[in-house]
Amino acid sequence: MSGFAPLYDSDTGRASAWKATDDAAHVVVENITNKFREAFETYTPGVNWDQTLGSGDLVYVDGNAAAASYLVISKSPLVAGTETTVTCQQNTGMPVEVAVGMSMSQRTLGQDFSTEIVDTGALLADVPDLAISSITQTTTTLTVDTVLPHGLSVGKAVGIYGCSNPVANYPSLVVATTPTPNQFTVTAGPGGTIASQNITNPVGAKGFVYLRQRLGRAEDGTSLIFEQPTATQASLYTRSESGDVYPSGTIAGSHSITVGTSASVQAVAAAFTYAFIPTTEYKLVQQADRLQWSDVAIDSVAGTTNRLIRTSVIPNPAKKYQLRFRATNNKALTVPVGQIVSVSKAGSTTATFVMDRAHGLTTTDVIVAYGVRNQTDFPNLTTAIAVASIVSPTSFTAVVGTTFPNVTSYGGYVAKVQGGNLMSALGAVAQVAQNATLSTLSNGTRQLVLTGNASWAAPALIQGDVLELVGCRNNVNGATLGIDGAWKVATSSTTALTLVLPYTGSMTLPADFAVTDCGGGLIRRTELRVSYARLFAYERERVELLTRPTTDVQGSVPVQVTGGSVAVSSGTVTTVNTVLAVNTVNVVTAANLNFPQTQPDVASASITTTATTAAITPTFGISYEVNIPVTAVTGTNPTMDVSIEESDDGGTNWFKVYDFPRITVTGIYRSPLLPLIGNRVRYVQTLGGTSPSFTRAINRLQSSYPALVHRQLIDRSIVLTTLNSTTPTILARDAGNATQLIINVGAITTTAPALQLEGSDDFGLSFYAIGSPLTAVANSTVQATVSTINAAALRARVSTAGVGVTAGYVMIKAHD
Repeated sequence: MSGFAPLYDSDTGRASAWKATDDAAHVVVENITNKFREAFETYTPGVNWDQTLGSGDLVYVDGNAAAASYLVISKSPLVAGTETTVTCQQNTGMPVEVAVGMSMSQRTLGQDFSTEIVDTGALLADVPDLAISSITQTTTTLTVDTVLPHGLSVGKAVGIYGCSNPVANYPSLVVATTPTPNQFTVTAGPGGTIASQNITNPVGAKGFVYLRQRLGRAEDGTSLIFEQPTATQASLYTRSESGDVYPSGTIAGSHSITVGTSASVQAVAAAFTYAFIPTTEYKLVQQADRLQWSDVAIDSVAGTTNRLIRTSVIPNPAKKYQLRFRATNNKALTVPVGQIVSVSKAGSTTATFVMDRAHGLTTTDVIVAYGVRNQTDFPNLTTAIAVASIVSPTSFTAVVGTTFPNVTSYGGYVAKVQGGNLMSALGAVAQVAQNATLSTLSNGTRQLVLTGNASWAAPALIQGDVLELVGCRNNVNGATLGIDGAWKVATSSTTALTLVLPYTGSMTLPADFAVTDCGGGLIRRTELRVSYARLFAYERERVELLTRPTTDVQGSVPVQVTGGSVAVSSGTVTTVNTVLAVNTVNVVTAANLNFPQTQPDVASASITTTATTAAITPTFGISYEVNIPVTAVTGTNPTMDVSIEESDDGGTNWFKVYDFPRITVTGIYRSPLLPLIGNRVRYVQTLGGTSPSFTRAINRLQSSYPALVHRQLIDRSIVLTTLNSTTPTILARDAGNATQLIINVGAITTTAPALQLEGSDDFGLSFYAIGSPLTAVANSTVQATVSTINAAALRARVSTAGVGVTAGYVMIKAHD
């Protein structure tokens, strides 16, 4: 082996292969050059991971069952403009593959959670907040003028805070246009199109524009950001060599695209059991000429779904990169301005709030409030209301509820609403604490039990969720109980909610106390739960085939498919010489050989008046059967007549196919198998009687069976006492060789009517007799069948007028 030396294996600590040491060809047996795996069974800042912690934020490991262990990055709902980062100490070169199993407790607007690969070099210069000189909005277009040139471009992620008009303090926006160096407009952001409203510029502070930093000012990298309320949406960004970030989605609007859900799943639901697992694994491949984000369901045999591919903007392959998790509260986030020490009314609906600190409110602000113990006189303010007056730096008034006794209550919090972003969308819990008990369990666990004014409902019932207790105050004098802070749900039962600390020492608590009446509000904390992270740096190997003529068989590469599927995304497979076996055929559009499928054309619901459905487009098949389950019938002498109609011109013109016999009672009613002649189907439902009501559904069973043509007309409009009165015409061409006329009548006092069955072959211009007239019989149903007749259209005509006839119906059938 002259000229070679052993290749050192960092995993096993011994030589595992050989590589060239001189001019011989370089041989590398192992493709992965570096790897990092983290299961978050433990976490110590400074060991493998570095962290910076925003005010009130928590970072800790949780999970105690079903192999669930995960890093929790928990954002405080009390402070705006904060950021927490957790950065992997190990760096890697490119190409690199990253896989992260993560989920979230909830999704919000104004709280951004990023998973990103960023370079280890110097950061881009920070961009200071821009003072606003004028801010207006007309419907869904916000126009902002800045004191100094803004330097913004279309697609920049920004927010607005500090405006005296709180509805303009949008936490998450995207620049739509930049008409001038000192003006830009916005129409949308991560939450979609901004709310339609009008904001005029003559009064108070105009506020500031802040840049929502993508990638945290890294010069190179890519990130996936959860920044909107929908669990299946994320924004993806790339940056190359200090350039502008390239977003996914709509550049001038929402950057969101569809991704696998970020929802957490409880592996086990039990008291004092914390076992969240992610639904989705998010994957990144970052190469010198290609960057690709994808995702796949956790522990699934299904394939990955590609979400974003970038070949135009690629991070610099010469740099080193780190995995980082970043959680941000935007500067305009709606947060509490303080705790409610007391709130009182004195003979009106105007309540005076006394706060535990300077509230900073003005009469131009709008607020919400939660957690006052007396929910009868001081119900939660879930929608924004205006501040009525400022009494002092720590008190103000606002209209609360509809009652106006002389009453005082305690506890809870008040939040100033920014940009219309309500606390209900940020985790505010509707139930309110009525009393609290603090105790210590035998294992040293500090336990808090809160009794609610009603049964604790989602989101407060999920074991392992962390809630922020705000304004838990004594109901006698409004003194704090000293237990405000982050608590983890251990269990709940109706109105009893049991909480424990997220981890030992997460906050300092007072001595245990017995049941104490109190008020207090809870806010669900937004949390990123990272179950695992895996990075693999590797050598990118290229195998290139010599270009040959397309018809050169010797230059082809044989492919054998042993499992999975083969997809032809475009083009045509022209010739297949031999097919040995076909195990499963899902859909063959042209042949229509699929298994019969039920289409719920009309969902089960009550119908009380005559109605015709919209046009329905069949999805496959050449025939169908219609069934009508009727589960309830009310009214006086209620009747329902249902007709099936088809259209062969896309829904412009319609022809009758089949009339159901009259429905008067509950049951299930089925048509025969009917061939699909047109390309649209609809149902005409005619109701009769007094106050009729039918609870029914209409289902259509699509089939590939070649059904024979069958036509049925039931008519109740023909006047049996008028000579030459006729039924409507029904199309009957190719409907077998037998036609049938049926007459149903009640009593006949004088003369029985007779009807002549007639056919037409010239679109109804002229008719001819089919068979002999059929005479009705009192209180009976009679029929006549004529064979070897195949008219294009059929009708019945009164050939002998009846006298004193109680009409029933006339039916015409055409079939084999």
